[in-house]
Amino acid sequence: MDPPDDRYEETNRRSSSSAFSTRRRREAIGSRYIALLLVPSFICVVTFLLINRRLTPYFELISTTIDQPRDDNGITILNNSEAAGKSSEANPTATEYSGTNVQPLNPSLHRLGLTINNAIPVELPNEEKIHTTGFGPGQFCSFCPWSKDSMCAGRLEFLMTRYQMNETAAKASLIEKCATPPIPHNAHAEDDAPSIILHVGPHKTGTTALQSFIYDLVKVNNNIFLEDNLRIPLEHELPGCFHREGVGLNLPHCSINRFKRDGGQMSNAMCGSMREAFPKFVADAYNKSQNILVVAEDFDRSLINFNRLHFLLQPYKKIKVVSTYRRLHDWLPSWYNQIADHYQLEYAKGNETYPSLVEWLEEKYDEFLKAHGVTVAERFKSYKFIESVHLINMHDMADSLADTFFCDILQAKATCKAIKDGVRPSNSNIGFDHEYQRLAIEAKRAGKIPASSLEKKIQIRRVSKFLMMQVEQTNTNLPRLCPRTKHWKKYLRKN
Repeated sequence: MDPPDDRYEETNRRSSSSAFSTRRRREAIGSRYIALLLVPSFICVVTFLLINRRLTPYFELISTTIDQPRDDNGITILNNSEAAGKSSEANPTATEYSGTNVQPLNPSLHRLGLTINNAIPVELPNEEKIHTTGFGPGQFCSFCPWSKDSMCAGRLEFLMTRYQMNETAAKASLIEKCATPPIPHNAHAEDDAPSIILHVGPHKTGTTALQSFIYDLVKVNNNIFLEDNLRIPLEHELPGCFHREGVGLNLPHCSINRFKRDGGQMSNAMCGSMREAFPKFVADAYNKSQNILVVAEDFDRSLINFNRLHFLLQPYKKIKVVSTYRRLHDWLPSWYNQIADHYQLEYAKGNETYPSLVEWLEEKYDEFLKAHGVTVAERFKSYKFIESVHLINMHDMADSLADTFFCDILQAKATCKAIKDGVRPSNSNIGFDHEYQRLAIEAKRAGKIPASSLEKKIQIRRVSKFLMMQVEQTNTNLPRLCPRTKHWKKYLRKN
């Protein structure tokens, strides 16, 4: 047998080496795949442990407060002994915060690094104590956004994850935006406690003129109101998108349940400056034993969040409400005329259908009834924090609404004297009948009037006035449109 060929042996060696290399490569690739599978699993486990560690205090807080009594805002209430007991267990040494000893509610809060208690004792010079409100992690965050996403502990985790903030920066942001700093308040005897008076409109009852009178007088001589122990919030004290005589409107629009989504003019973010400035104004007036007056016809909105409103009016205990009654068959046409005036150019262009009063009532009656003076008064009266509700009958007023309100209701002598001396509002919202305006627009649509003659509001008014004069001079009897029987009976029942 011939000896093996050297080339054959070399080929075998190369084949063996190649097979070994291939096997090693396969093993290496397999190891990489295993590593790729294990790393995400490891990350998931670590993340779970970190989240569990972060959220454990939050769940502990919920479990420790779930059985505690709560106030109308859903905030846990602790009496003095309970608060002291829980605080001492959590941290024997009080944390100094704005000159006030503030204890954490339980150890869970302390682990989160937040020492905000919801029952904060405030030391007063005369050794009396009152309690103001603060909000800690796991509690409903009343001061900033009003949503389920505002739970403070969840917010801390969100800030660190979403914006890559470190824990210190996240806590600083949380304290700034999701907690109410304790504000020292004077203690008042119940009989001597000052009041907040809310004139809540509604629209079309003379409230615009009342707002104008108040801020005209504030601009000329604010001391007149101070003589009557009345504080009127100024633009920097109740900031927002409404100015001049409309300053008071910022309060109801920041109290509307979902802000702009529920028809308000201000978003949650736009209300940020108000939430900072207005509580300071309220606290200052309270410490000076001054009554506060806020006049805003937009308090007639049905989607006012009364828990939020109550929160913004703290620490006042006496909240008095004044509403104005106007007969329904006067009030609804006045509303219709204001809306028709606002949209008249859209009607003239044909962009919107111009409804008659009867058509408008059939569609909008139930919606607008929610804003009538009686309904608004009943709505405010249903809340326990409202001390009293007074309903002014504007049909029984001998003089203006300002005269009745300041002289008879508030008995504000200095302001009443200014009214008697001739001070009058510079602005009022007086409506007029829009039936001839509707007639003019219908005439244009029928080709009876050139389209170019109704391009501006002043043109519409001139043509409307001309038509009215023609009808009166020729004794023309225009056809009448009456409500259907079922609607008419409904209107009469409410009247």
